[in-house]
Amino acid sequence: MQAATSVEIVSQPMSMPGQLEFTPSAAAKVAELIMEEGNPNLKLRLYVTGGGCSGFSYGFAFDD
Repeated sequence: MQAATSVEIVSQPMSMPGQLEFTPSAAAKVAELIMEEGNPNLKLRLYVTGGGCSGFSYGFAFDD
């Protein structure tokens, strides 16, 4: 039996206008990855790091 995992999308006010589209299939994949980690309290953290010639790099990590 698999444990149920839910994904809560939390938005915080931004000083600059921006948009992030999080599709239902992306939410399902995040829920699957959280379940694999075995900690239902994990949250998804998205980050952007500056790059050199190739521009920005985007990534994600789980954080509790």
